[in-house]
This record gives sequence, C-alpha cells and structure tokens, in this order.
Amino acid sequence: MASEMKIAPSRGKGGGDNMTQGRWPLWNQFVSQAFRTKSLNQIDIGHEELSRSLSVIDLTLMGVGGSIGAGIFVLTGVAARQAGPAVVFSFALAAFGCTLDALCYAELASRFPVSGSAYLYTLLSFGELPALAVGINLLFDYHVGAAAIARSMSVYFVKMLASWGLQLPKALGEYKVNEVLNFSVLAPVFLAIFTIILVRGVRESKYTNMALTSLKVTMILLVVFGGVSKVDDSNWSPFVPLGISSIFSTTSTVFFSYIGFDVVANAAEEASRPARDLPVAIVVSLAICAVLYCAVCLILTGLISYENISKTAPLSDALSEANLKWGQQIIDIGAVVGLGTTLLTGMYAQSRLYLSIARDGLVPKILGRVSGDLRVPVFAQIWCGVLAAVLAAPFNVEELSKILSIGIMAAYSLVCLSVLSLRTRGDSSLYRWVGLYCLLGLGFSLSVRIGLPYYVSIVLLVGTLLIWYPVYTRYSFSVDGSDVGRDYVPGFQCPLVPAVPMLGLLANIFMAVQLHWAAWVRLAAVTLLLLIVYVFRSGTNSVQSLQELKEELLDEGIQENKKKKGNSYHKLGIHDHDSLAFCDDSTVPRTSIPTEVGSNSPKAKAAMGSLA
Repeated sequence: MASEMKIAPSRGKGGGDNMTQGRWPLWNQFVSQAFRTKSLNQIDIGHEELSRSLSVIDLTLMGVGGSIGAGIFVLTGVAARQAGPAVVFSFALAAFGCTLDALCYAELASRFPVSGSAYLYTLLSFGELPALAVGINLLFDYHVGAAAIARSMSVYFVKMLASWGLQLPKALGEYKVNEVLNFSVLAPVFLAIFTIILVRGVRESKYTNMALTSLKVTMILLVVFGGVSKVDDSNWSPFVPLGISSIFSTTSTVFFSYIGFDVVANAAEEASRPARDLPVAIVVSLAICAVLYCAVCLILTGLISYENISKTAPLSDALSEANLKWGQQIIDIGAVVGLGTTLLTGMYAQSRLYLSIARDGLVPKILGRVSGDLRVPVFAQIWCGVLAAVLAAPFNVEELSKILSIGIMAAYSLVCLSVLSLRTRGDSSLYRWVGLYCLLGLGFSLSVRIGLPYYVSIVLLVGTLLIWYPVYTRYSFSVDGSDVGRDYVPGFQCPLVPAVPMLGLLANIFMAVQLHWAAWVRLAAVTLLLLIVYVFRSGTNSVQSLQELKEELLDEGIQENKKKKGNSYHKLGIHDHDSLAFCDDSTVPRTSIPTEVGSNSPKAKAAMGSLA
C-alpha cells in the first residue's frame, strides 16, 4: 500500500506493550490499514504532473457536456407524461437537490485541487478501504456507462445518416445474434476515436469538447426558439394535472440528469486557477443544464398535450405535429453530438480517477504513469477505452442501465460526509449522530417508496431532522484564519454547513432508494468482491509486514539501548567502545521487541498502534 499514508495509532486496552498484549495483531493491523487516512499536508499541490491549462469556460463546458446527452430529447418526454407541464418543477427540484451536492464538491475541489474527486475526499476523511469502495463503484458506473453510450451513439449515427439519404447497414450499429450476443461495429470505433483524442493531450480534448458541447447547446436552442412560436398555451392548463405527488415522484426520475460536476471535480489537477474556477464551473454548469432542461420541457408540453406525448420520440414527434419538419434532423444531430460529449468527458474522468488511485498503490502503478510530453495518464486512458470497447462490442450493455447511478449516489453521499468530517477534524463522535441520521433517513425513504401510511413517513422524517439539534449544538463547523496554512487549504467554502451537506445526504439517500433493486444488489456485489480482494491482498502481506516491523523496531531499540548505555558509561569515564560489547545485538533476544526504550520513539509509537 502507499507509503505516504499516515497510520493512526490504535489504542490498546490497559497499559503495557501493545504488541505483547494484543490478542489479534493481524486483525488490528488490517483494520489500521483499511481505515488509515491520507494526511492533508501530503497532497502535493503545485507540483502536479498534469498540465494546468483548463480555464473556467473549459471546465464549465465539461460539466455541461457531461450532464446533457441524448436524454434531453427523450427523458424530458418520459417525465412530462408522468407529471404534465409541472415536470418543470420536477427538474427544478432535482437541480436544487444536486446543488447541495455541487456546493460540497465545490468546497473540496477548490480545497484539494488534484485528481481523485470523491475517492480522494473519502481517503482524507474515512480511510483507504471506504475510499477504494467509492472509487471502484464509481468506475464501474463509468465503464458500463461508457459502453452503453457508445452503443447508443452508433445507433443514432446510423439513423442520422439515413435521414440524410446515406444508408448504412443497420448491423453496423447493432446486430443481434441471440439474447446474449448483440454486436456493434461502430461502438468500438467511436471509443477508439475518443481515446486517441484524449491521449493526444488535454488541449486537444478541451477543444473537442468545446466544439461538440457548443454545437449541442446550439441544437437545443434551435429547438427551443423554433418551437416557441408554435406553443399552444392551452396545453399548459391545468399546469399540475396529476397532482403535487406526481412532481415529487418524477423528481427521482430526472435527478440523474445532473451528474456532470463529478467530471469537473476530476479535472481539478488541470484547472489553471482551481480555487476560483472549480466552484464557479461546478455551479454554473449545473445552472445551465437546469435552464436547458426546463426550457425543453416547457416547449414540449406547449407544443402537444402531455397525454399525447410519444414514448419513443417525444420531441421529434411534437415538432412534426407543429409542422417543424426540420426538427427530426436537428434532434438526430443533437443526439449524436450529445452522446459524444458525454462519452468524451466520462472517459476523461475515468482516467483521472485511475491516476489518483494508482498514486496510492491501490491499483497497478502503471495506470498512474503520466507521459512527460503529453502530460496525460496514457496507460489509464487506453485501459478505459479498451475496457469499454470490450464491453460494447459484443453485448447490449444498455440493458444494464438500471443498475447504474448507484455508484454516483454513493460518491455524492461520501462527498457530503467528507465536508462534515473535514470541517470537524474527523471528530469520531460526530459519526454516531450522522450514522443515526442516515438510518432514519433511509427508513423515511423506504416508507415513501413502499407506500406506508403518511403518518409513518412524517414520524420518520421528524426523527431524522431532530438529529440536527445535537449536530448543531455540539460541533463547530466554522473555518477561521488559524486553519489556513496548518491543516486547511484555503478556497471556496460551502455555505450553511452543516445544513447543506446534511440536506444533500438526505436527498441522496432518498433518490438512491428510488433506484431499481438490482442497483443495490450490484452495489453490494461489487463492494463485497472488492472487500474479499482487499482482505486477501492484506492477508498475504500481513505476516511479512508484521515481521519486517518487528525487525525494524528491534534494531531501533538496540541502537537506543546502546546509545543510552554508552552515555551512562561515558559519565563514568569509560570511553573504550570495545568495553560496550555486552550490549551487542546477540545479547538481545530476537523473540520480542524492546518496549522500555525502543517503543518510545515516534516511529515505534506509530507502528505499535497498527500491530496492536
């Protein structure tokens, strides 16, 4: 494991030697390793390997490109059928919930402007194993998501060319062999193209994303301004035809439309002025996405009654009914471009996440190598492209979409928790209150999901919110001047802490419960597999590490004994070093570690805790 991790000494029960009294030295060593945190002063800010060349505009466009894909032309229609014109409120509520997470991301990204995002923040707050669990689950979502997006992009591409009179075999986009095998030729091609662009350097990547995202936003604005003259405001009456409850239920459907700001946080190490630009880019990109989603929803529900909105092609059919025949071609182009930007930014974020994990020695270090000329983690980027292509070429991974997003929600939740933890310097007593808060919040969310009587949900919600009182009264979350330069890196500060991260945490739990049950099974399976691998890896190294530590502490104790006894004889006038032969190494039993002297050294004190 990474050598720069600090090991928090464990507390032994009673006095005496932790090594001799500890009944389970290997277990305690494993726990100490699994929850050891990275110290704040070991984040090498200012000496990064990547190139700081991304401006606030570049970062903002990355956030917009990562959030808005083809879904803006399809998901808006699906949501409108569930809530009517009031779907606008659903998108606004979802944006508000994501803003809570975005503010937490903004604080930590500006405070720790290096690659890693949620993985890094969890590592600083809760330790190695929780951070690795968050990182791997996030990467799982990214990998399967990239494969699914590439498949969709290939289908839309063939369809777009067909609308222009260029007929390509549909099998290039999708060729079904049987229920398992469903080949795509174009999906790996698109992945290879974007991998080459990303490997070329961040300069080429940002210009590609800038061009594609600008074109995508232009397509959306054409649809909005082209359709506004055809709007029939009678379609907006009544504005809330299905009741208030439909607004809230639809909010959970559209919540995952705003997930691009994790990409911005992963670009922290390449931001030219991270303390200022990252918070601005995260919040502004989220606001732009919210405005675009709400505008498209208003136009869609104004062009056609929500009851008549098509399930498969809602926006293009609505434009056709309004005699805007050009709408179909605009949407086909917008869908391909939108999927392209989502794929590009997602693959970019994956490689930076691998870079951060590899630096800590938790995945093969080759994934952490940065090209000296290109200033890009080349091996990690190629690995991301190859893995996505392997998934996309033979399988229709779009069927796995229902098990995605749970990794994103876990990452969002840990980011909110990290703000609370780092603001209180890791006060462990806070974790008990926050844990109870999460359990009550989970109970409330489940009661809503399964439809328990409303009074049960109200009681659980009130109980959840009552946890705020001890959190507010017992802990300080302020940041004063004494923190800067000691253990707090200056930057953007999330407002209204702990209210914002605690509300964000509750919103994340609520939205996660609304996911398909298969997503939770996927989360448990991936985490359990990771735990088994982690325990096996730790177990194979534990005996050797334990013996090495014993030898190191033994040698240190011998030297201190020699020094101490040498000083004593010097006071007696004995200066012949040969006369000190009685404290030779051979006279010290090698079956135990000297604790009277050797364990007083700082290194021994730190290591003894991990052995106890």
